[in-house]
Amino acid sequence: MNTRIYASILLWLAIFLVSCGVPGETATPSPTAVPTAKTTPLGWTDNEIATLKSLWLGSLPNLPPDPSNAYGDNPEAAALGQQIFFDTRFSSNGRVSCATCHQPDRYFTDGLPRSEGIGQTMRGAPTIVGIAYSPWFFWDGRRDSQWSQALTPLESAVEHGANRTFYAHILAEDSGYRAQYEAIFGPLPDLSGRSRFPDSAGPVEDETARAAWEAMSPTDRDTINRIFANMGKAIAAYERQIMPGPAPFDEYVTALLDGNEAAMQAALTEDEVAGLRLFIGEAKCIRCHNGPLFTNNSFHNAAVPAAAEAALDMGRIKGVQEAVENEFKI
Repeated sequence: MNTRIYASILLWLAIFLVSCGVPGETATPSPTAVPTAKTTPLGWTDNEIATLKSLWLGSLPNLPPDPSNAYGDNPEAAALGQQIFFDTRFSSNGRVSCATCHQPDRYFTDGLPRSEGIGQTMRGAPTIVGIAYSPWFFWDGRRDSQWSQALTPLESAVEHGANRTFYAHILAEDSGYRAQYEAIFGPLPDLSGRSRFPDSAGPVEDETARAAWEAMSPTDRDTINRIFANMGKAIAAYERQIMPGPAPFDEYVTALLDGNEAAMQAALTEDEVAGLRLFIGEAKCIRCHNGPLFTNNSFHNAAVPAAAEAALDMGRIKGVQEAVENEFKI
């Protein structure tokens, strides 16, 4: 046999034997091979348990201070904010409060596709449970602080429908509100001179109120703006206390981490566990709904068509513009 041909046969035979391995020996795995996940006795792999723990309410960190709100963790400010939150006097018709759209028994929503105050809004009210953890506020992120978000509906024509000078007069003229406000923020100025501080004035859609606002001196407008901002900071202090409680999912994960199979079965049904497996696995829900609050705090085009009668909703692109232009931006 030709020597070159013989050498080639030996070379290919050697390659074949090396690739197949020798009987009785264990093949060395490739360094890039992914090991098969081992299921624990409780039905989840270690990686899956780590993922579930990341979604568990017990993993929620302590709420950090709001650097833009020195009164954010002041109990007296929270008490004032709570009172304002439920008071319908803070609206143009005396029938709308923050709680009209953020109802405690509906997880601080109203259950409507489009919320209704003085008129109908473009979107449904989001929950405010745990909202203090969010870096942006409103569905389109048009506010960058919780307290400036609280101010916006108060001057919206379709939500509360009034204006900042109107609200300042309520705080100044109601003895209870005045005492609470001054104990937190210091003395309220004298707003009794209606030539300087009209009953209704603000940079709002209503032409009469806007004209009255523009006729005020810059100093008097600053006075009202400070009262209005403090009002928002009190509302935010109350809302910072509204935190989520454990859901059946959290009870399930607690039981899983404790190794308590009976408690796991009591917390979630088999169908719910199957859904949970899809959620963190094949369905990839966790890509957007992650962390203990099940949100990545980002903005997504979910390709949901707009209702035929709804106004054009520009979404996040308009939200960015409004956040930059907001007079109370941080």
